[in-house]
Amino acid sequence: MKKNIGMAIVIGFLFLFSVPVSSQVETITLTLTDQNSEFAWGSIHALQPWVKQVERATKGKVKIQIYPNQTLSQGKDNWNAVRDSFADMGICFHGYWPGMTSLADVISLPALPFEKAEKGSEVIWKLYEKFPSIQKQFQDNHILLLYTSNPYTLITTRKRVKTLEDVRGLKIRVAEGPPNDQMIALGGSPCRPPWMKTTSVCSEGL
Repeated sequence: MKKNIGMAIVIGFLFLFSVPVSSQVETITLTLTDQNSEFAWGSIHALQPWVKQVERATKGKVKIQIYPNQTLSQGKDNWNAVRDSFADMGICFHGYWPGMTSLADVISLPALPFEKAEKGSEVIWKLYEKFPSIQKQFQDNHILLLYTSNPYTLITTRKRVKTLEDVRGLKIRVAEGPPNDQMIALGGSPCRPPWMKTTSVCSEGL
């Protein structure tokens, strides 16, 4: 099976930098599919600067064309889009595919002892490097970087949550995997509207 360059997110792990580029080679343009807006925080502060670093490091021989806002593939399809050569690279959120990378899902268990995304991301990357069993679950694509978020914060629009009892019956958007299981255990009602519509469905009380 042909392996393409797949990535969970691009912050600074520059796989392409290790590839020597001859001055006689024509410019290579790689496509990158992203579900997020080009105006999102991660796009402005991580993805776009990284793309510029790649272009500078290769003296313009490698260029990356970003397709934001799910314009090349839907967020839930990004992993397969890279695997099947529809896109060269992709930012993939594995909450879309429960069970596919079950070992790496350990990083989304509740109450883990890290407070910042940087530390959690360091942990999951070291686990990936150390354990072949985790690497095997990602083997369809070449991984540039794995990341996680800051610990989750519960945001509500109409009901203030002070106790566990307050969670019961609330419709709460969560990712698949451990976050979904946790919400069920707490008595909430997990739901998954499209990521890009989260703000609107919350404001409308849906």
